[in-house]
Amino acid sequence: TLVAEKFIDEFAIQYLLGSTYYQLNQFSDAEKYLERSVKLSPHSVAAWHSLAIVYDNTGKYEDSDRIYEKLIQDDSTDVQAFNNYAYSLAERSENLEYALKLSEKAIELAPDNAAYLDTVGWIHFKLGHVEIALKYIERSVELDSTNSVVLEHLGDILGTMNRIDDARATYQKALELDTENERIQTKIDEL
Repeated sequence: TLVAEKFIDEFAIQYLLGSTYYQLNQFSDAEKYLERSVKLSPHSVAAWHSLAIVYDNTGKYEDSDRIYEKLIQDDSTDVQAFNNYAYSLAERSENLEYALKLSEKAIELAPDNAAYLDTVGWIHFKLGHVEIALKYIERSVELDSTNSVVLEHLGDILGTMNRIDDARATYQKALELDTENERIQTKIDEL
């Protein structure tokens, strides 16, 4: 970080450091460097996206929401902002109707994106639209069966539908992809 201080006015250095710290789950360092990077280059959409994700991970939801609102206001085709904002709201179980609108816009812009299909399905699930949720999340898994979070979502839906054997098998696939995930193991044990 001493080197970083030498290059405190260099956007690329600050942004790369922030992104690296984010990848390492060192969010306070990531936040520091990403905040510097957006000050140096306020038009860098990538830096704003990264900072919003860091704020989301540290529970600074007002800050992340403000960034997402600005991103979608500035660019009505910023599919990542629509999806990430929607998913953040869904994970917090906040403003789900608005989250659904955001996620539907993401699907409109990128209809075959597995992550975006998962988001819209997960919001439908949280709203109690279980059959609709199942369709979206099954489509997401068809496109990408290697995401343990999506498989866990599918397992949650199948469990809610009382399809216990299917839920167990789906959780097991998720656990194979994320072997250290105690939450998934608990869900398997509780079936």
